[in-house]
Amino acid sequence: MAKGDTFVAPEADQADGCPHPREVYDLIGHRSAEQLFAKQFADNKLHHAWLINGPKGIGKATLAYRMIRTVLGGKPNTPRHLDVPPEDQKAQRIQSLGHGDFLLIRRPYDEKTKKLRTEIPIAETRKISSFFSRKASEGGWRVCLIDSIDEMNRNATNAVLKTLEEPPEKALIILISKAPGRLLPTIRSRCLNLPLRPVPPDELQSWLDTKCDADATDIAAAVHLAKGAPGKALSLIQNAETVLRPLQRFLDGFPKDNLRTLHSISDALAAPSAVVSYDLFWDSLDELIGAQAIYAATGEWRSAYGPITLQKSPENWIQLKNDLNDMRMAQAGLNMNKKTVILNALSQFGAA
Repeated sequence: MAKGDTFVAPEADQADGCPHPREVYDLIGHRSAEQLFAKQFADNKLHHAWLINGPKGIGKATLAYRMIRTVLGGKPNTPRHLDVPPEDQKAQRIQSLGHGDFLLIRRPYDEKTKKLRTEIPIAETRKISSFFSRKASEGGWRVCLIDSIDEMNRNATNAVLKTLEEPPEKALIILISKAPGRLLPTIRSRCLNLPLRPVPPDELQSWLDTKCDADATDIAAAVHLAKGAPGKALSLIQNAETVLRPLQRFLDGFPKDNLRTLHSISDALAAPSAVVSYDLFWDSLDELIGAQAIYAATGEWRSAYGPITLQKSPENWIQLKNDLNDMRMAQAGLNMNKKTVILNALSQFGAA
């Protein structure tokens, strides 16, 4: 940061390199989920708690903010829809976190460690009961968004449960989760479950075509690797130079010696600025190994790249997949050297 610049703390609910969901007003897919919420709200039958769940990048927070803008008085362009425009005054206040009837609970930034907390502490959760004990500043709804409930410990989730069990009038609580099966059954039972399904490939590709000026090969690879998650697809496109193209160079190196390529990829992904690329590359490599296992067993190819001819049985590929997942978890848990771990993973992939 240059001298004189104002420090802006990172936000736990924003993916690096992507706009914050508060700033995103269009939503691809999930029409039935939107229609269910919009109908309940229009009919004055809105359930007090919603659990929006699905994989990372699927659009959970984007949908949540469309719900929030509508409930807090934003005016949709279309009746019985959630398409509140960016210029709407209520939407602008929500976007700036300046609406008195909106509470956002997420992992806070720790001023002492200069890092985001690894979980949502109970002190943050206690804000919920205080928030709902007050009257709505504008006489209408009060909305709390928890992004995400997965990042709360047991004590914090118990504090949330009390509000879910005895919700005040005109109170809406939205929980976001990637792994709803791990939540307390008592949490799940008090929420209306709203699972988000993968966006169809053709719809996702059309959306990417309008969102970015990218190479057709990169878009095709991103659509496949994203598995129907628009946020992940966009992130893959934005990181094409460090994820999609290096992965292609790695595969193009077979069967010749490609040690220089391996070091080049490992160096780039180990850089401090490559946190997002590092995770995306691992995800893509994991998908590729799974595709190779299916190919070895059935002869059917299901990946954006390859296949490559290596004399490995399906069992060998599955074992490699498990070994590399263990390696990835060990690196994260023990803070091992990233370059060494990636180089080892790529070398094991190509070993006979």
